[in-house]
Amino acid sequence: MSQDVEIRPSATAVVVRDGDAGLEVLLLRRHEQLKVGGGHWVFPGGTVDPEDWHDADNNEAEALRLAAVRETKEECGLHLSVGELQFISHWTTPGNFGRRYATAFYLCKGGWEPVQVDGEEMDAYRWGAPADLIVEHRTGQLKMMPPTVVTLSELARCTTVDEARHLYASRDVPFIKPLVTEYLGTLCMLYGGDAGYEESNPALPGPRNRCFLEEGVWRYEFLAP
Repeated sequence: MSQDVEIRPSATAVVVRDGDAGLEVLLLRRHEQLKVGGGHWVFPGGTVDPEDWHDADNNEAEALRLAAVRETKEECGLHLSVGELQFISHWTTPGNFGRRYATAFYLCKGGWEPVQVDGEEMDAYRWGAPADLIVEHRTGQLKMMPPTVVTLSELARCTTVDEARHLYASRDVPFIKPLVTEYLGTLCMLYGGDAGYEESNPALPGPRNRCFLEEGVWRYEFLAP
């Protein structure tokens, strides 16, 4: 696939709340018929629209935040505050994909207002503990894409919203440009900081920051330096 595919700016809201048993995160299921990510469980979000650019006076950072808030309201009825969005990561779709996005991820605290999916893009929702959602993905119950798996894996280290905010505030925001390769016959995505990233060689020893596609589900592997 050509590297010249248009990269569309987009934004995602990772909505979390303090539940009775600990941290909970909101996931929505994309309608099976959608061309991109049909049937996958994702965080609410989407591409930046002309109205976002207009309202932000063409300031990209502001337009991304406005898109995250607007898309969340459209897809599941939740009203988020632009001022409460915490920028936590940025993902660019690999060059060998037919549709490419440059997506800003924002953490935001949610509440207990009812979630109402739009029924068109999203057809179901659920709140859950990050670790539990990962287990359901690993057992084939929830289809997910790598950015969702990686973010849930990070959130699984936290028990409260405050802990999650502190986790992301304590590091630089990563701008992730996955490298797609294979390792031992398995599809592998390497991320910055992985020992094999610069040479696109998963076999190199050292730190790990990668996802493997195993029997249709993604497994995130992280090992700090």
